[in-house]
Amino acid sequence: MAPSEEDGFIVELGRSGDEFFIPEDETILNVLRNAGIDLQYSCEQGICGACEVNYLAGLPAHRDSVCTPEEHDAAKTILICCAGSQSPRLVLDI
Repeated sequence: MAPSEEDGFIVELGRSGDEFFIPEDETILNVLRNAGIDLQYSCEQGICGACEVNYLAGLPAHRDSVCTPEEHDAAKTILICCAGSQSPRLVLDI
């Protein structure tokens, strides 16, 4: 049985089409790193901005301390060390 949306969300890598399930208690960064994807990151707390990536589709849940919601919306970026998703699928420019 597939996990429900309440249990997490799907991240799709826009460049390859690969999809990953992100459980509610895990970060996008950790799931992608564990899958062997080479990503930039540093603090893993949503402060430094090293893991900032563009998102192409979906509605992210910003949980960082770097940008205001208006700045995120204008740039269409998220910090994958701490962001979640308000939609069942989030497509990243990776």
